[in-house]
Amino acid sequence: MSTANSDAAPFDEWTSCWNPTTPTEPGALAGWQLRKAWEITEQLADANPFYKPRISAPATRDAASFRRLQVTRKSDVVADCEAHPPYGSRTVAPSNSIRHMVETSGTSGRGREVYALDEADERAVVEAEVVGFWWAGVRPGTTVLLTLPVGVTAAGIWYYSALRRLGANVISAGAYSTDRKAELLRRYRAEVVIGTPTYLERLASVCEEHGMPPSTLGVRSLVVAGEPYSLAWARVLQARWDATLYEQYGCTERMMGWACPGGVVKNGELGALHVPAELAYWEVLDPVSGEPVEDGEWGEMIATPLRAAASPLLRFATSDRVQLVAAGSCPCGRPLAGIRAGGVHRYDDMLKVRGVNVWPKALDDAIFGVGGVHDYRGTVMSDAAGRELVELRVEIANVDDVDAVAKQISQRVRKELGLSVAVKSLRPGHLAAETPEGFVKVSRWRDVRRVEIPPAQAPRAVDNPTRTEKES
Repeated sequence: MSTANSDAAPFDEWTSCWNPTTPTEPGALAGWQLRKAWEITEQLADANPFYKPRISAPATRDAASFRRLQVTRKSDVVADCEAHPPYGSRTVAPSNSIRHMVETSGTSGRGREVYALDEADERAVVEAEVVGFWWAGVRPGTTVLLTLPVGVTAAGIWYYSALRRLGANVISAGAYSTDRKAELLRRYRAEVVIGTPTYLERLASVCEEHGMPPSTLGVRSLVVAGEPYSLAWARVLQARWDATLYEQYGCTERMMGWACPGGVVKNGELGALHVPAELAYWEVLDPVSGEPVEDGEWGEMIATPLRAAASPLLRFATSDRVQLVAAGSCPCGRPLAGIRAGGVHRYDDMLKVRGVNVWPKALDDAIFGVGGVHDYRGTVMSDAAGRELVELRVEIANVDDVDAVAKQISQRVRKELGLSVAVKSLRPGHLAAETPEGFVKVSRWRDVRRVEIPPAQAPRAVDNPTRTEKES
């Protein structure tokens, strides 16, 4: 195992700022971010072919006026890229200045967004990623196992670039099988492992199958992204690896949040993912009223990147449902606002079952609240008569009576959410074995009502079907 270098961070470790002139007091920082966002708005309204006809800038330059500007949605970006290939009319940078491009995965079936980055954009992305990896304990010479592929989607190439910027020893293993990743982990004794929550479960299971308990491999930090999880799950994973869990919230549209030093579990609760100060002007808004939510409340993340010159964005509506953590509310005391770790869900992931709207997080809380639950997957389906059914496949461990736990799960879900569910118990590791290779974001829930019923027997269309994978 390498010895971590104790050199000072290349940025202000407390505030995440690279520029010493950036304000750090929360009120002053918010004002600085808003001014930058208005500067971008004026530039786009003046000269950008995509945004010029969309922006009617008011005379007042305050936050309320900014909220009245039109949002940009995924469908807008996809349509622009298709009408003006390859990068869309938003991209006005000369071709000789473009250093790389990234795509969203397109797994929702709604097309791919494409973003070009120039040299300054690359630097901005790398600096924001460096902040979080430093907080997770990466130093010059730290050996890191990167399980994500380095391709045209953003996460792999941006992580790789930031780790190299920090001087880490990066094992880029995204193209290899899980068996091969486990062998690389054993041989090179990586101190940090990066992947989706589901994939780190699979990697742990494969290590155990090869007689290598994850807790014996010397991993200090686990960095996850892409999927929600519960406090109970985080504790189990940390114990399994004997490592500290960190998380990144990130999207291709250049919005990020990172767990601060000490990991996601803070004082027995899930802590905050802090947004790097210079990265974006961001809003968490009530989707009905369009007004800002208060500390601890839920809303949609709306992001305006402040350092995205080649492919600019204005008020991008992410469709991510997040819980706001106000500046200073995290136990770390940092003057940076953020969102709750483990809690990012999609607004289009809400389940509507038998006329009842249910958020996956509520189901997570009910199911993981039963002792002995290791992990689960849920399926909403319809039988031949069109009746909606819910099946839970639950890994149950370290209990004497598995059937009693399964019954308790069923009773708790019915009591708290009003849903009748069928529970099938599984041995731990069964679900991890189903996890695909690579950086595939796996939802715990599948809605197959639309695809399993023959047309003549199909029930009325269900609102908001869930997706099996979340967009990168």
